[in-house]
Amino acid sequence: MNKTNAKNLQLTLTCTVSFCCLFVGVLLAKPIEFDNRFQTVLDRYDIEYQIPREGKAILVNIPSYEMIALERGRPVLRSRIILGTPWHPTPLLETYTPIVRFRPSWRPPPSMVASGEYLDRIWPPSESNPLGLAAVHLRDGRSGYLHDTNCPELFQRPDRAPSHGCIRVQDWGDLVAFVLDTPLEQVHRLANGRQTMDIETPSIPFSVRYLRNFMDITGQLVSSRDIYRRDPFSNAWEQPVKVTCDAAE
Repeated sequence: MNKTNAKNLQLTLTCTVSFCCLFVGVLLAKPIEFDNRFQTVLDRYDIEYQIPREGKAILVNIPSYEMIALERGRPVLRSRIILGTPWHPTPLLETYTPIVRFRPSWRPPPSMVASGEYLDRIWPPSESNPLGLAAVHLRDGRSGYLHDTNCPELFQRPDRAPSHGCIRVQDWGDLVAFVLDTPLEQVHRLANGRQTMDIETPSIPFSVRYLRNFMDITGQLVSSRDIYRRDPFSNAWEQPVKVTCDAAE
């Protein structure tokens, strides 16, 4: 056997062994299974939410002012949120995420212009934009966004319902990193760049629910106020104070 044939034979054997090792590795690798512990607690307390069995999901719970990102059944992110007022309520919703827009511009809707809250003008991309530096769009296109804000101090309020229905997320960077499956450093690099950019997302199920009884971060069941007065027998409702802020879209 000449040197060329010997070299080719050695290369073939090396590739064959590498392929076999890769194949065996794939066969032996255990798939990441659905973690049913959080769903078990939801079911125990008769909380009406079924976590998708595969992949990721996002749940917004209005009474607790909270967004929960889940992956394979496990909560991986919980964030404070700001919601719509009782006169501009955030709608209950079942949809998906189509894109993330970095450095969005914003124009107030006609209803806000007619009310005198805003002038009819376009807000250019910047940290002072009411949408902040990033917005996760929703597939139906009518229910607003999950987005950053230029008024982050409102997240410290116990009553966080001053918006016109959109959902502002305190940990917006972590949310975008979760949706795009990308490092947080990359999210901030794009958000602080110079260009407006749309990036397609996987179709992640997104739900807005009104669950007054829900678990807090410690796993304890907590009953929240009836902020939209859906329960006629509730005595836990108070008239919220209307908050004015440049971010109140």
